[in-house]
Amino acid sequence: MTTAPSTNNGTDTRDMLVVHSALRREFRLVPGLVSGVAAGDRDRAETVAAHLELMTWFLHHHHETEDRILWPMLEQRVPDELAPTVALMQAQHEGIDEAVQASQRLTAQWSDTAADSERDELARSLARLYELLVEHLDAEEQRVLPLAAGCMTPAEWGQLGRQGMAGVSKRRRPLIFGMYAYEGAPDVIAMILARAPRPLRVIMPRLGPRVFSRYARRVHGTPTP
Repeated sequence: MTTAPSTNNGTDTRDMLVVHSALRREFRLVPGLVSGVAAGDRDRAETVAAHLELMTWFLHHHHETEDRILWPMLEQRVPDELAPTVALMQAQHEGIDEAVQASQRLTAQWSDTAADSERDELARSLARLYELLVEHLDAEEQRVLPLAAGCMTPAEWGQLGRQGMAGVSKRRRPLIFGMYAYEGAPDVIAMILARAPRPLRVIMPRLGPRVFSRYARRVHGTPTP
């Protein structure tokens, strides 16, 4: 993970690094989760498949929020600097989308049968998805965050985070926040909470980690991944 760029306008983009950290961690682990399911264990396959469904949804939602809010704003303000980066991001998004769709097809087949041949093919597909994702997140942190920090105000950057969380259902918010908080720097987590309504600022620091711990125990077999 890269460090957040320094800025002249006070915009702190480290909350994006927290999101990326959660994505990197969970997608790094999923090939092993799939490979560890015994042939014919449909109950365990369904649990892992549900986790894959959550994470691919979350990845799609993250990219969709960037497409809707971040790129248009940067294209207006730094078009010359952004043009090659947009082309790269779009190409990477397409590659990731194709890998996600392939893994989703394989997940649907495997979760019905828990067959070892389908399991192994899915694990290979997820390993490839992880490689593409890491390449993309690294490029985004190196190329996009410095541009955003230099031309967006703190309020504008905060709107990106608020819109992203607004697209997460209330049922899923504690889990997603717990994923962030697990490895997120405390001051960055505090910054994310500061944008939330007061009741959430009070509840989430306690509720989110507990929800994620229970979830991790069910999916990963331990209270933490």
